[in-house]
Amino acid sequence: MLLTYSGIILLLIFLLVTYLISSFEKIFAWKQTYKDFCGLFKDALSPFVVLISNIVILGIEITTSTIIGIALFNIVTEESLLYAQYAFILSSILLLILLVGLRIVKDFAGASRLGIYFIVSVAGLFWSQYI
Repeated sequence: MLLTYSGIILLLIFLLVTYLISSFEKIFAWKQTYKDFCGLFKDALSPFVVLISNIVILGIEITTSTIIGIALFNIVTEESLLYAQYAFILSSILLLILLVGLRIVKDFAGASRLGIYFIVSVAGLFWSQYI
């Protein structure tokens, strides 16, 4: 039975690793991350807005990681994909927020690199709805 969900499990693990590493980098190098983002958004946003944005993004990343963990547990124990769908939706929303931020500063290369993560999230959502 678990083999049926192996693709979705792998997509969830991919996103979990991505968001966990990003969250840990933001938490353990908070000052450097804030400084880097202030430099990136210096012409577009005030430092206060950058700070609030960092906190919101970190909160969404931690929430998404938690929901992904719950989803993996539910798939293995109950063969339920409900939390996986929630995780893919929240992941997609987070990526859209990041995309808007990168488009504001006209970082088109960075915005295009987010595309693969968005495709993974939407493909996982589509896949989990049609199993």
